[in-house]
Amino acid sequence: MARPRIRIPLKWQIGVVVACFVAALTSLWMTSTSVIERERRRASAKGVLDRAGESLAKRGISVLVRAPRWPDYLDPADWDALDRDLSAQATEALAPFDGVEGGYYVRDFNRFLGAAFPTAPPPPPTYKLEPNSRRAGPPRSEAELIEIQIDAAIRKKQSLFIVEVSQPSLVAIRTAPVAVRGQVVAATWTMIRLEDPLFLNRSIQGYQLAAGLALGGIALSLVLMAELARTVRRQAAEREQLQTELRRSERLAALGKLLAGVAHEVRNPLAGIRSTVQLWQRGIGPDAESFEGLVDEVDRLEGIVARLLHFSRADAQDLMPSDLNEVVAEVARLSSASAEAQGVTVELDLDPDLPPILMAPPAIVQVFRNLSTNALQAMPGGGTLRFSTRTDVIAGVVEARVADTGPGLSPEVLAHLFEPFYTTKAGGTGLGLAIAREIVLAHCGDLRSEPGRSERGALFTLTLPILRRDGHGV
Repeated sequence: MARPRIRIPLKWQIGVVVACFVAALTSLWMTSTSVIERERRRASAKGVLDRAGESLAKRGISVLVRAPRWPDYLDPADWDALDRDLSAQATEALAPFDGVEGGYYVRDFNRFLGAAFPTAPPPPPTYKLEPNSRRAGPPRSEAELIEIQIDAAIRKKQSLFIVEVSQPSLVAIRTAPVAVRGQVVAATWTMIRLEDPLFLNRSIQGYQLAAGLALGGIALSLVLMAELARTVRRQAAEREQLQTELRRSERLAALGKLLAGVAHEVRNPLAGIRSTVQLWQRGIGPDAESFEGLVDEVDRLEGIVARLLHFSRADAQDLMPSDLNEVVAEVARLSSASAEAQGVTVELDLDPDLPPILMAPPAIVQVFRNLSTNALQAMPGGGTLRFSTRTDVIAGVVEARVADTGPGLSPEVLAHLFEPFYTTKAGGTGLGLAIAREIVLAHCGDLRSEPGRSERGALFTLTLPILRRDGHGV
C-alpha cells in the first residue's frame, strides 16, 4: 500500500522561498561589504604609511646622530645599544598606527635594526653575533622585498610605496632614505598587511559560505518553485473539476424545474385534445372548427418538444475555431429588417483584434437571435439595439454585449431570468433564455444580465474563452 504523500501548505512553501532569497541577498551583501572594506584599507594604506614613516624617521635621526664614531665601524656592543635605542623609538613612533610594522636599515652594513611589531620571525643575520646579542628585522616572508625597495629608495633619494602580494598576504610597503649630517646613512621601512593570513582565510571562508548559501538558496527556490507550479496546476485541475461538477449540478437543478414546467405546459394542450375527443365520442362533431383546434394543440405540443430538444442538446455541437465578430454581424443583419420596421436603430461596435474562439457558430447565432428578439420586443415604440465585442486578455475571454433602450429588467425578473418555463410574455414558453444559457455553458462560457434602468434598458453579456495554442479554450 502506497504511503500518503505529505503536502506542505502553500504559505509555508512561499515563506521558505522568500527566506532563501533573503538569506542569499544577505550573504551577497556581507561579501560586498568585505570587498569594500578591503578596498578602503588599500586606498588609505599610503596615507597611513606616510605618517608612520615620517614619525619613524624623526625619532630615528635623533638616535643615529648620537651613534659613536658614526658611520665608522661599530663593535657588537655598539650595534646592540643602537638596536635597542632604535627599537624603543620605533615602538613609540608606530604605536598610534594600528597594524603597521616598521624599522630601520643601515646602508653601509646592510643591517636591519630597531624593528617594531613584526608579524613573523625575522630572517637570520648575515654577520657574527655575540652570544646575548639580538637583531630585529622585518618578517621573514617580506624581508627580501623590503630590502629591494630600501635599496631603490636610497638610490633615488625619495620615498617609495608599493602594494605587492607576498604569499599568503597582500602587503603595502613604504621605504624612505634617512640622512644624517647631509649624508644618507640609513632608511626606514613601514608595512601594513591589507590581507593578513587570518583575515584572508576568513574572507575565503566567507566567500565560500556566501556563494554556497546563495547557490543553495537559489537551488532550493527552484525546487520549491517547481513544487508551487505543481500545486498551482493541481489546484487549477481541481477548480476545473469543481466547475464541471457545479455546471452538472446546475443542469440537474434546471432539469428538475424543466420537468415541472413540462408537466404544466403539456397538460394544457392535452386537456384540449381530450375535450375534443370526448365531444366526438358523444356524437358532437367532428367539424372543421374542432379539427382546426385539435391541430393547433398538436402544433403547440410539437413546439414544446422542439424547444425541449434544443435544451437537451445544447452541448451536442461540433466546436471549431471561429470569429465571434462574424456571428454578431450576421445577427445584426438578420435583425435589421424587424428593427427598421419598428423604428429601432441597430449599432455595431466590434473589436477588430478579437482573437478566435472555439464555438459552434449556428448555436451561438441562436443565442444572439434570442437576445435580439427579446430586445426588439421590449422596444415596440423604437429605440437603439447595440451589439459590441471586446477582449479581456487578463481574464482570457472575449465579451459580446447586447444592449437595448427598453424598460429594462426588474430585480424579480432577474432572479428567475434563466429558469425554464419562466416568462413574462403572453403565450411565451420561457425556454428561450434557458436554452441560450445552456448553449453558452456548453461552450465553457457565461451569460449574465445586469440590473436594468429606465434610461439604459437591459444589458446581456456573453463571455467565451479565448482559443489556446493547443486548440482548447483558456
